[in-house]
Formats: sequence, structure tokens, C-alpha cells
Amino acid sequence: MLFVVPLIVFAGCAVVFGSTLAAARGRLGVNHLAGIRFHHVMASPEAWQAGHRAALVPVTIGCALAVGSIVVPLVVGPTEDAIAIWAIGSMVVLLFGTPVGTWRADQAATDVLASP
Repeated sequence: MLFVVPLIVFAGCAVVFGSTLAAARGRLGVNHLAGIRFHHVMASPEAWQAGHRAALVPVTIGCALAVGSIVVPLVVGPTEDAIAIWAIGSMVVLLFGTPVGTWRADQAATDVLASP
């Protein structure tokens, strides 16, 4: 049970970062399963890619900090209390980076849709 939360954090970061990166590079098109699925972002392929490009930095920072904060107790000394405290912190960081990235994606997609 001790290493379940770090695995969840790693898996969550892999999915969030991987789908954002793939969409930003044009390898993941508009779909209803993966990526940022706001109305403006899904309105066109151009808005989709621009939105994910704008979201890439906050999502990357959130995922990097989340993974870094969960690795610390595993390296220093894996006690259940330390992992629980750091796991909560890593989830908070991940959950902060994702909405910021989503907000930036919506703004960028709106800008793309507004330009002629």
C-alpha cells in the first residue's frame, strides 16, 4: 500500500502530460477522450493545437513538481507518513497545474477562433 499513491501520481502525470504534449505537437487530434475538452478548444483543429500549446508550460510545471515532490520521500526514507504528506502535496501541485493549463488553453483557443 505504501507505493500505490506514488504510482497513481506518476500515472496521472504521464496521462496529463503525454496527452497535452501530443496534442500540442499535432499528433493527437480533436477527440472526446484525451486532451483538454473545452468547447473553444474543440472548435477546430487550429484551436485544439493552439490551446494545448498554451497549456503545455503550466501542465509541464505541475507534473514536474508533482513527480519531484513524490520522489523526495521515496529517496530520503519511505515511511508511510512521509509518503502520505508528500503525496497530498504532489496531488495539490498537479491539480493546480492542470486547471491553469486548461484556462490558458481556453484563452488561446478563443483567440484563434476570434482571429479572421
